[in-house]
Amino acid sequence: MAQINNIRTVSAPSVGKLPLADKPGTFTPSGKKREHKPGRLASDGGYTESEVAAKLELNLNLLPGVNAQLLNNIKDEDVTVRLADGSVHLMSLAFVSEPVPVDGGDSKMTIMSNTSEKIA
Repeated sequence: MAQINNIRTVSAPSVGKLPLADKPGTFTPSGKKREHKPGRLASDGGYTESEVAAKLELNLNLLPGVNAQLLNNIKDEDVTVRLADGSVHLMSLAFVSEPVPVDGGDSKMTIMSNTSEKIA
């Protein structure tokens, strides 16, 4: 799946807009991965298909007043990703895959979802 790195805003119902850093990170929409399946003859071949989850890897700027625990508690929420071209993607039932570390104001966060869809 192609990564998209022109993220403008990310929001979740429980925390509102996330405090993104100058280089916010990458978004990989959900999709399908296809792998070649050989056959005895070329015409017997084909492919196998598997689902790929949506992945949002973010760089955050944890300013004073940002509650890292609230960020860590994101689960089963519809996370909205707005891109620079104006398109909007929805990650349904998204969750934070690892706790957000607090390190000098900057931090990394990964949000996963089984599916994503372009809604605007």
